[in-house]
Amino acid sequence: MAVRDLDVDSVAADLGECRQRGLEWLDRHNRYQKPIAAVTLQNLAAEYMASKRLSATGRTAMIKLLLRDGIVGFERQGNVSEASLIRDLFFGESTTGAIKPPGELLKRAQRKVGDSDSRFRDRRASIMRSFAEFLITFAATATIDDKAGSDTSEQQQLVTTGFVADSGHFIQMLADADSVTIVGMTNWHLTEMLEEALSRKRSGAHSSATWDSLDIVFLDEPLLRAVNDEREQVQDSEEALRQRKLQAAWAQSSVENFLKRNQPKHWGMYRYPYIPALTGALLEIGNRKIVHLLIRNPQLSRADHLYIELQDEKNRLSKIFQSILSFSERLKLIVPVGFPDAKNIFQCTSAKMHVDVLKDGSKAIGWLPMVLVITSRRRDAQAQPVMQLRTQENSVRELSRLSHLAGHVLQNDRKRPGDSSALSVRTSFGLAEDTPRAAAQRIVQAAIGDDLVSSIQPVATGRYMYPDKEHLFFFVFRLDLPDGIHVRRQAEMHSFPLPELLDIRANQVLRSAARLCRVTEVSQRTWLAAAEVISLNLSLHDYDDLGKSLVGLAGRNPAELTRMAMGIEQHITERAGQSWVPGGRDIQITGLAGWQYRAFFSTLMTQYREIGVSGANELMAAVQEDDGKRTAASRLEAMYEDEDLMLSMPIEV
Repeated sequence: MAVRDLDVDSVAADLGECRQRGLEWLDRHNRYQKPIAAVTLQNLAAEYMASKRLSATGRTAMIKLLLRDGIVGFERQGNVSEASLIRDLFFGESTTGAIKPPGELLKRAQRKVGDSDSRFRDRRASIMRSFAEFLITFAATATIDDKAGSDTSEQQQLVTTGFVADSGHFIQMLADADSVTIVGMTNWHLTEMLEEALSRKRSGAHSSATWDSLDIVFLDEPLLRAVNDEREQVQDSEEALRQRKLQAAWAQSSVENFLKRNQPKHWGMYRYPYIPALTGALLEIGNRKIVHLLIRNPQLSRADHLYIELQDEKNRLSKIFQSILSFSERLKLIVPVGFPDAKNIFQCTSAKMHVDVLKDGSKAIGWLPMVLVITSRRRDAQAQPVMQLRTQENSVRELSRLSHLAGHVLQNDRKRPGDSSALSVRTSFGLAEDTPRAAAQRIVQAAIGDDLVSSIQPVATGRYMYPDKEHLFFFVFRLDLPDGIHVRRQAEMHSFPLPELLDIRANQVLRSAARLCRVTEVSQRTWLAAAEVISLNLSLHDYDDLGKSLVGLAGRNPAELTRMAMGIEQHITERAGQSWVPGGRDIQITGLAGWQYRAFFSTLMTQYREIGVSGANELMAAVQEDDGKRTAASRLEAMYEDEDLMLSMPIEV
């Protein structure tokens, strides 16, 4: 459609929507707002840019340029007061910098005119339509300015600026990009933006879309002390540094989880050992390279920092990004692989990349060393377990389950103190040695931000066997969180009373029982073995009759099994903690994480009793005094240690 054929009402409607949202926030996308379409106005701006042979880094920049130039042209035609009102509504006092929020612009414009609400609304609508009509002709008759010079083959460069608070614009740029390089200090908040950008990229028919490359550069930890940002306003440099380290560690962990969930080999994280010449992003969209630079002001909050965006036609800024990347060390999270011996000493035999382990159905063999830190908090002389809700931000697997702090032992944890050589690592380690303690300290510090190594106590080891991938060997520690300790909300660490954990586990057992009843393509022997494990767990939660009925269904026809599954599901209730709302979010907790589910009545309850968790002593006594429960707990402990039996399980038990 030619510019002259554009509908005035459509242009006016788009102008109204853009004015109401604000030019800086046209691409905002969250649970409350979607990007403003403004298709007609965007097409008009694109035609104007082509006629003027200008380049811009996105539709917002194009629309801004059309409106700025259009207002000047509108004014030259004698519409001085009308042009002034349009300028006040869209730009306010801004000339080339960031624009104030639309509500503030509207109030200032009305005060300047002096109209009542209804009169100002009518005036605004009339002038907006007149301006829309003018814009159509203005764009159609646009030519290259004489001041552009005789060489009109080179496009003029347009620089876009805005506030970092307008994350929707950057997210949309990420979604549009084919390749991305990001250079940041801590990269705090980056994961949530990457998640949203990938979701937008994969919307509609592009469900498998991805980035050709995604390189994310973090500042090396020792250099965080040299950063000057808004945290310094607390006038406590050590506290500011602690916050930076915590945010950097958490960002690296969450970005690593994001990369692992999406699995592409051509994405990576890096660590830069120098203060970077610039921070921001290089986005390649088609044959264009767009540079998004951050302008930091330590006197302002992050949301009030500015960004500058421009097209890098001569690759000058792109070369700086490439240089930073070339001098950066790739962050390769490497995990040792081996086996635990009879004395529970882990023997390392090889190593793998973190992204390559624990893949469902991989049939990979070997054991991976893990650490688990049983955390608790005392309130009014009563201790309660502190569990982490596993989400996409802090975990890759077992999402929506509860777990004490847990994670892999990494290659770096094995290094001998004072020796940075990758070759000088321990080939074996036990619970009391430095390697698992270093891993526990790292995991606690990443979640909590404080070095509590002296309070972390080694208590036990445990084994978890999978039927389709590597097994896990746990080094278990205990940590009673000090009074007043601050845990970041993103860590999802929350106190749970013991009765609530019992209810959550009971529902988890019932779901396993119902799931087994719908498994028919396995041998009767395999099905019966799984039914026995689940039956023993049901007995521990006072479902003895249900457990006996389940075992008795071995070899029955699918119809009977389906009826049994439906009957079991009727016992699953919305108990305390099942629908739980942290920070106003409705999240369904589906159970306890793997080994903690299996070791709940053995290792976990033993530690809870020693910690002084309310009700733990009574629960342990009830299990020991009941012959059936005591036998069930003992039998389960042995069955969970039987590798051949666990390898045969058709579902998680």
